[in-house]
Amino acid sequence: DSLKFGSSNEVSPPTSKDVMLYIAIFFFAMIAHELALEAASAAFPELESLAASVTLFQFGFCFMLPFVITRGKVCQTFPRTIKETLPYIRLSFLVFGATGLATQSLRYVAYPTKVVFKSAKLIPTMIISTILNHGKKYAFLDYLAALLLCLGAAGYSYGGGGPDGTENDNSYFGIVLLTISIICDAIVPNLQQQLMWSSPKATTALPRVQAPQREEITPSGGLSAQAVMINTNAVGFAIIFVFMVLNGSINVATSTAVADPRLFVYLISIGLGLSTAVFAYTKLIKASGSVVAVAVATLRKVATIILSYIIFPKPVLRIHVFSGLLVLIGILINACKKR
Repeated sequence: DSLKFGSSNEVSPPTSKDVMLYIAIFFFAMIAHELALEAASAAFPELESLAASVTLFQFGFCFMLPFVITRGKVCQTFPRTIKETLPYIRLSFLVFGATGLATQSLRYVAYPTKVVFKSAKLIPTMIISTILNHGKKYAFLDYLAALLLCLGAAGYSYGGGGPDGTENDNSYFGIVLLTISIICDAIVPNLQQQLMWSSPKATTALPRVQAPQREEITPSGGLSAQAVMINTNAVGFAIIFVFMVLNGSINVATSTAVADPRLFVYLISIGLGLSTAVFAYTKLIKASGSVVAVAVATLRKVATIILSYIIFPKPVLRIHVFSGLLVLIGILINACKKR
């Protein structure tokens, strides 16, 4: 599971009621997003274009919400030439790899497995950061958290079977998709940073979108992190839309939604839920700091997994419970380390 909404100029300091409101909005919007995604995967398992459709709506809503909030000011930072657009195309492909492949994996693995694996992206993040930033050092707690996440993800993938928890020979393919997905997730921040520093445009603080992250400093004379992600979502939406039109999958998805309107409802819930959660998460970071935000996000993941087992019944093995606890401890260690 890279965004920021709203202006950097706060009229007044946030109150405790504001913080509680942001927590509630993020918590329930993200759960609605996750449950709608699992429902869509369960209801339309044979729809080949489901992953592309889901990502299309995610890109679209994560651009439209800040566009409405800022009254179109986000367009001020749009790339104007093909050369300026190319970096966003690369970044869009990586974001699609992080989100689209994770959605595609739901055809082969149970939803809780996807949530657990996405929580373990600290591992590839550390590896990629070490490669790109020569001499990068990590503390003992970083390695401990990574080890617990690795063991938890490996244990949770054992005996999980297919989407309904039954035995599935293709479940290992789903694990491969999830592995590639979290690698893409780990590369995205590095490309974002390069864009922020390399851009010649000086900008004001604008909303950013996609997966929640910590607030980043805007380089002098460069784009803000918010602007980078706004542009990425706009370019990503255009690319996926054109791709779906050219290969005919947009027609298949549309005809499926007409025949069964649940698909349209699920897609809107997925896009609206994510964009709303992104908005609340960023406000929460500004109001109470990243530690509180990470704690709330962790509790949300726990609630998502529990609700997944309740609403979409599937077998629960002891190793899943133990592995889930390892992942939870790893996330909490990593969060405390950032304090």
